[in-house]
Amino acid sequence: MDPTQQKTASHFQETFLKFDIDAIPACAQQMIDSQMGIQDFLDACMPLMETIGKRYESGEYYLPELVAAGEMFKTASAIFNNQIKGDKAVLREKLGKIVLGTPKGDIHNLGKDIFGVLAEANGFEVHDLGIDVPPEKFIEAIEQTQATVLGMSSLLTTAFEHMKDVVNRLEKKGLRQNVFVIIGGGATEQSLVEKLCVDSQTRDAYEGIKLIKNFIQNKKESKPCRKHA
Repeated sequence: MDPTQQKTASHFQETFLKFDIDAIPACAQQMIDSQMGIQDFLDACMPLMETIGKRYESGEYYLPELVAAGEMFKTASAIFNNQIKGDKAVLREKLGKIVLGTPKGDIHNLGKDIFGVLAEANGFEVHDLGIDVPPEKFIEAIEQTQATVLGMSSLLTTAFEHMKDVVNRLEKKGLRQNVFVIIGGGATEQSLVEKLCVDSQTRDAYEGIKLIKNFIQNKKESKPCRKHA
């Protein structure tokens, strides 16, 4: 980003962390006026997700702040929507389908929403189920959309048992072998890949896109987990 773009991005971040909801539309428009693209916009949002997650863990923020942060991101990303559509228009076909959601036991959505926008900007068809999603809803969405990628995000450890339940249900339905399962969010770590029998974990949205593209492009099969809770 050039100096002007960096300045507008910093102003957006400061406004965001002050939870000045009414000022978010103007900040987003300023970024567009400075010729910032969708990738630059998401670059500005990524550190916000990390900061908000840490403040929540420390007890400085509570659930209302998480909800407000998600709404502010939705407001800003909606303003970028025309540009996002323009970026997707040059893609002749979708790279693949992704079912995305925050599992039951967690209502945070900022990280999930950032990833969803990035995935769409990269040519994926995203089916976002929202927050506090029951395991059976993930399975229904996979069956209905025939998606080959499932992304689950969590800021609370209470969602882990539900993530494992989703994987177990995929196996019992005979779907697991054809679905790449990736998890992310502040509460997740690499050790959960084996524990929850998922395929990959990351807290970085860009890395997540690379992992999914690698799976799609190389037509890899997800490793089935034979353990059931």
